[in-house]
Amino acid sequence: MLSRLAFVLLVATALPACHGSATQTAAVPTAAGTTPIPPSGLRAIGNEPGWLVEVGAGDTPAMRLILDYGERRLDVAAAARLGDAGYRGTTADGVEVELRYRRETCSDGMSERDYPASVTLQVGAQTYRGCAEFRSP
Repeated sequence: MLSRLAFVLLVATALPACHGSATQTAAVPTAAGTTPIPPSGLRAIGNEPGWLVEVGAGDTPAMRLILDYGERRLDVAAAARLGDAGYRGTTADGVEVELRYRRETCSDGMSERDYPASVTLQVGAQTYRGCAEFRSP
């Protein structure tokens, strides 16, 4: 239960940051040993189980995944872009990750907020669905 509360607090503090100034340049804080992700690219969230993905900017962006109410954390150092449809990469320990998005209105079902994209996240054999927003530097 404490893990779920911590995850909810993480998402609650991370989502308002999505509406920050477009001129922000500071990197998103990271856990020790993870790659900082600049505040641009894409942020995706989903529920049941709660998860969050942050994707940096550029042609081979870093991806940070917080899955299963914060119980599982993964990093992809350099993801490949899938055109204008998503990102694909592999973690240091060989877990394949693919995030695909569709530019369509999406509601996460809990916040009553609309996002500009729906997403499907594949982590190994596990599939997650949720919503995303695009961020720019």
